This record gives sequence, C-alpha cells and structure tokens, in this order.
Amino acid sequence: MQHEHTIPCLSAFEQHHNDLLRFFTHKLGCRDLAADCTQETYVHLVRMRSTIDVQNPRAFLFRVAANLAVDNLRKIRIRREALSVDPPPDNAPSMAPSAEEALDAKQRLIQVERAIGELSPKCRSALLMNRLEGKTHREIAEELGVSESMVAKYVIQALKHCRARLDAEEMPFRS
Repeated sequence: MQHEHTIPCLSAFEQHHNDLLRFFTHKLGCRDLAADCTQETYVHLVRMRSTIDVQNPRAFLFRVAANLAVDNLRKIRIRREALSVDPPPDNAPSMAPSAEEALDAKQRLIQVERAIGELSPKCRSALLMNRLEGKTHREIAEELGVSESMVAKYVIQALKHCRARLDAEEMPFRS
C-alpha cells in the first residue's frame, strides 16, 4: 500500500540511488555498509506515515540518509571502543570459565535446546526470530501470518516453558 506522500520520496530514491550509495560510501568508508544503509533508507521511506507532507523529496531523502549515517557511525564507534579495551595484566585472574562452569553451561544449553524443541512450530519460530535474529514483533507477525499480540503471547509462552523446564531439571540438585 503506497501513500500519496511516500510516492514522491520513493521516486526520489530511485532517481538518486547511486548518489545515496556514494554518499554512504564516503561517510562510512565501506561499500557493503553503504549498500545496507541505502536499503535501510528505502525501508524507512516505505514505512513512512502518510501524514508527513514532504515538500522536497530529495532533501528529505538525504536527511534520512544523513541520520542513518550518523547512527551507523555511532554504532561503529561503540564497537571499536568495546574492542579496544586494554588486555588484563599478566597477574590478573583468568576470565575463562572453569571446567565445571563450562560443563554446567553446556548442560544448560542442551536443556534449553530440548525445551525449545518441545514448543509448537509457531511458538518456537517466534522465540527464535525475536531472540536470535532480533526481529520485532511486527516483522515476526508478518512472517508468521499472525497478529503482533499473538507474537507477544508466543514469545512469553516460549520463555515460560523454557524457564519451567530449566527449573524442573535443576530441582534435584537444590536439596
């Protein structure tokens, strides 16, 4: 469904696609990231509310692109800062888990996988799309052909089921 205000912006996108790609490549320094941001600009325009009256579609298009570039540069900076942490001194205690902790984590992972396997297909899909793929309830609803509220119910049901299974399997060890 196209809105009357979205159409000029989409036309501007098609007309200035290569300019947008160059803009993002220049700002971000990566052609692949630039292509992703160009696509993200298109998605933003498609989702734009019809109440927005755009007087200059090209200017609006590049304002959206500039905002996306700033957001992506911020994410890149945060990642770099997180990765540039100084290594711990040689005499610092090891951050690696003990053999017992590693075994416990592996067993809990097996329990979670088993619990997820017990879910209904739609419930399992909703949980995995939300928690592993980072999809929104709206995106999941569209993909599964259900309402957003049903997606929320699926995710809550799945989380409760997994928690109950983990708690049930830990009970013998808690005495």
